[in-house]
Amino acid sequence: MNGPSIARTAPLIAVLAILSGCGDPEAPRDRVAESTSKTFVRVETFGGLGVAPGRFNKPRSVVCDRDDNVYVVDMTGRVQRFTPDGRFVLQWQLPETDLGRPKGLGLDRDGNILVVEPHYQRVNHFTPEGKLVAQWGSRGTEAGRMILPRAVVQRANGDFLVSEYTLAERIQVFPASVAAAGAAKSDGPLPTVRTWGSPGLDDGQFNRAEGMGLGPDGTVWVADSCNHRLQAFDAEGRFLRSWGRAGSAPGMLSYPYDVRVDREGVVFVCEFGNSRITVLEADGALREVVGKAGSEPGEFANPWGIALDSKGHLYVADAMNHRVQKLLRRQEPF
Repeated sequence: MNGPSIARTAPLIAVLAILSGCGDPEAPRDRVAESTSKTFVRVETFGGLGVAPGRFNKPRSVVCDRDDNVYVVDMTGRVQRFTPDGRFVLQWQLPETDLGRPKGLGLDRDGNILVVEPHYQRVNHFTPEGKLVAQWGSRGTEAGRMILPRAVVQRANGDFLVSEYTLAERIQVFPASVAAAGAAKSDGPLPTVRTWGSPGLDDGQFNRAEGMGLGPDGTVWVADSCNHRLQAFDAEGRFLRSWGRAGSAPGMLSYPYDVRVDREGVVFVCEFGNSRITVLEADGALREVVGKAGSEPGEFANPWGIALDSKGHLYVADAMNHRVQKLLRRQEPF
């Protein structure tokens, strides 16, 4: 099978009505019902358990390129590319997986796909066709080296932010020049702009720093997973505020694994533990909770990562359901 199909329409309990499924890629789309969600009008899914092109084994991260093509990495150690409507295009394999599988995707300002390999302590730059053009990082706790990097984002000024967990529990900021150094295969510590964070429970400390999201004002949001909260920092790494605490009620979080911020400042949180998406207003107020644990379209099973496209649609790596779900915004363009 080389692509997804769209199956039945079903309600997402108390949140949104949906359209989705897996099967024949030429199957027609069903009727889409209206929803009560403030943010999303429907959801489409693609994938399913398997190793064939277009299928997944626990998808972990997702990213959209400049043309809204979708890239997904899963436990097979490969990256797959899809069209915005979920049709398989191509794939490539990470060459080394004995130590562990890749986790964490990003996009650089040249349009290359960033792939983080935590157990190899490095960041890779691939063209959209899968050609490796740069690779940087080495193991260590000193500045300029990495311990289990989890996520990478690039700012408009070219700096790369990398989150790390276990021994370091920090955010490191690397200059854009590290990509060129990586292309030259430098093995020493890389130059850094700044570093912040340490293991702990206090403001500015982390317990498994996971995904990151950049706000339109430069705010850096970090999914502080095992502290069951988000933390926000200014562009210099100064603590601004935290949001959430352990629990399953609206306004609480359980193992947030990823976070994204749209151009209006709306914050989307991927909760691994609660199997749902929490949506916050730009001022931090709770907008809504989307989804619940389950396998129906619009429900989630331990989602790992999320991504926004240029229209504000949200893609979710629905790991234990072995699929990707696309939540379409209610108003387009937003």
